[in-house]
Amino acid sequence: MKKYLLSALLSCTFIVFTTTYIMAQDNKTVKPEAITNFSKFVGNWNADANLTMDGKTYNLNYLVNGKLTADGNGLYVDESFSNPDLGTMIGENLVGYNPNDKKVHWFSVDNMGTAHEHIGDWINPNLFLMEHSEMQNGKKYIEKISMEFKNANTLEFNLVATLDGKEVQKGTGTFKK
Repeated sequence: MKKYLLSALLSCTFIVFTTTYIMAQDNKTVKPEAITNFSKFVGNWNADANLTMDGKTYNLNYLVNGKLTADGNGLYVDESFSNPDLGTMIGENLVGYNPNDKKVHWFSVDNMGTAHEHIGDWINPNLFLMEHSEMQNGKKYIEKISMEFKNANTLEFNLVATLDGKEVQKGTGTFKK
């Protein structure tokens, strides 16, 4: 009798652990919309963009290339532009979703000497907003970026940066894939 009881107990334990493992694997395949929306950025994008700084507007040919990474759980983005007055900017970005704060974290590094993190949200499946804030020379610097997908091949980009509440930079562009 003890043999049958032990065998039944082991069988039940095996079934519970196996079912739990299978359910955990199924849950791993269901990704939050914040992650599945990363695929919208995949591909080569090009924009005739404008960047305004210190009251002067610069026209830029802005190039962006996005690729999924980490088995589709992240995004890697190369970006660049060249302008005779501003020089050449080359940037690299790593983007991921933090399930603990339920935010998208977009980390940027460029050859102009900047490295910073933006934290953002998908407002709807086509509108992504992110913000970066830091102190610069004792003043609050805030950068707000919106990216709105008009369709699968068109992305409108807007950036507004303020220092101590005053606009110091504005960028706009319509990217085409």
